[in-house]
Amino acid sequence: MKKQLVAWVGGLVLGCAAWGQTDWFTVLGDPANPGVDTIEVDPSPLSVTVDAQTMRVRVSRGELRKNWEGLPYRSYESEVVFDCSHKKARYTSMVFYMQPLWQGPSHNTSTYTRDNPRWMEFRDVRPNPNRQIIRAACENGRVKTSDVPGMLLPAEDAVQAL
Repeated sequence: MKKQLVAWVGGLVLGCAAWGQTDWFTVLGDPANPGVDTIEVDPSPLSVTVDAQTMRVRVSRGELRKNWEGLPYRSYESEVVFDCSHKKARYTSMVFYMQPLWQGPSHNTSTYTRDNPRWMEFRDVRPNPNRQIIRAACENGRVKTSDVPGMLLPAEDAVQAL
């Protein structure tokens, strides 16, 4: 798995093959098999600040699960803020599906704030790729403000984005 993550970081540095098209990177599992836990990352950041970046992560579980609010789901798509200085990642939004592999209509959308964080953890996933995903995202995310065109940086301060 470490070799895959190194390749993923290399792919992030080189950029995606097609701008605006989602080429999901499978970190764990099999996106064609609904019976296994699958975790994928969209290697194109949604936003980049001095200390953090926001990326999309999606998860399909091999069995029915419940979220923090007790709602059942089999898969979800999310936006995640990677706080590289603290080596943590938190969900800002999640769209839940009753079907595996992000199929069918979504049945719940949740948003989370800094005051009510939901940390990216992948509970009961073995092996758990949480640390490797954070490390890979943050190694690629070492961007100075002067390296990013102003129109790509959000208006809010980087600390506020966390």
